[in-house]
Amino acid sequence: METNTRKLVSLPMALLTLVIVAGIMSVGLAVLKLNTMVTFILALVAVCIVAICLGMKLERLQEIILSGFRKFALTGMILISVGMVVGTWIISGIVPSIIYYGLQIFTPSSFLAVGFLICCIISFFTGSSYASLGTMGVAFMAIGYGMEINPGLVAGMAVSGAVFGDKMSPFSDTTNMAPAASGTDIFAHIKSMFYTVIPSFVITTVLYFIMGLKFNAASEESLQSIKAIVVALDESFTISPLLLIVPVFTIILVAKKIPAMIALIIGALAGVIAALIAQPQFSFNEVVTAMSVGFVGEFEEEALASLLNRGGISAMMSTIVYCIFALELGELMYEMGVLSVILDKVKDRILKPCNLIIATLISCLATVMLTTSQYMAILLPGEVFRSSYEKANMAPYVLSRTLEDGGTIFSFLVPWSAAAIYSSGVLGVSTLQYLPYAFLPLLCPVFAILCAVTGIGVFDREGKSLRGKTTRNAA
Repeated sequence: METNTRKLVSLPMALLTLVIVAGIMSVGLAVLKLNTMVTFILALVAVCIVAICLGMKLERLQEIILSGFRKFALTGMILISVGMVVGTWIISGIVPSIIYYGLQIFTPSSFLAVGFLICCIISFFTGSSYASLGTMGVAFMAIGYGMEINPGLVAGMAVSGAVFGDKMSPFSDTTNMAPAASGTDIFAHIKSMFYTVIPSFVITTVLYFIMGLKFNAASEESLQSIKAIVVALDESFTISPLLLIVPVFTIILVAKKIPAMIALIIGALAGVIAALIAQPQFSFNEVVTAMSVGFVGEFEEEALASLLNRGGISAMMSTIVYCIFALELGELMYEMGVLSVILDKVKDRILKPCNLIIATLISCLATVMLTTSQYMAILLPGEVFRSSYEKANMAPYVLSRTLEDGGTIFSFLVPWSAAAIYSSGVLGVSTLQYLPYAFLPLLCPVFAILCAVTGIGVFDREGKSLRGKTTRNAA
């Protein structure tokens, strides 16, 4: 069936469908604590029932669902490649070396600024905000208590560093989801995020440096957790700056325009070679198995085990399933015209680049608040706003950047969202306590709005700047 022959739902049915999806997701995840996959399935089934009741044939329904699955194919392969990279880079000593050298530059006099940078480094190279918060975040909280620093301030610093990697790392699931939902590639997406993340990063670093100047010393006892991790890394792995050649090599491949999936697979294989050369304590079978199930090691330091025992293809499976169901749900809602009939009412305003970016941010916030899901806050608004950006002649990487400035960020700031609940649990402070000091998550949406208003970093589909045109229709 051609797109121009599809029958759009009425405005009341569109609103009802959105209420049904929001209700299932919020009740399922926040109230009943259902498994996320199960909740996605229930939402998809509910929308399918609505579509059938409106007269959609089962053959068309299947075609739409499969279309959402096909859109995910490349991103799915990239996520699999990311799992392989994380597993081999850990067992080869690459990630341990990065953590080791990062911790060496830590000094009490620059606790907040250096702690923020370390969290940024760890979250970037692991691609996991949760791992960064659950390890370095916990360690820094202990040091902060010893230095009598406001726990909310220390927690805000840790969350800011964790969010940086969650947004910018090519190994992060959200960094792969956003370009998939908007129709661009991951590296164009990361480049686009420079416009909002870099100024936020610089200001955040300066703020933490200034605020940390009054803390000039820390007790020896308060630094034991960091020292213990450094010692454990040195005992468990061969630490060498030469191992950093592999990530540099992978970055060069990307700079040479090698497709992301191919570059990541090569990076994973390079990690295997590095492991066989630098880490003789691991057998060939253990090294190659790390690509599949990730690294599994025994450490006396629980924090180190939590940080390094991860990676592999299997670790990406749940994320892949979340993406598939979310994209299928978004595709079905798009084909039904659930968003189209609502956007048509305000299309003269919404197609202005400035308003469209701000509307996307608001949509991401609303999705986080209704579903508590970081993934849904990226994938669902991405699917439904994608056509609007096309009509406005805006580059897809502007949409993907906005999805991260909204979906990824707000999930750490909305107290009842899954990411915020996790952060509060591991750091031991409430979301409202760390929120005023989570400078990077607070600044990114601000710079996203500034870009929208000024046109800086906003481009059309040919790559031409829309600066000066953001307050009128770009088409």
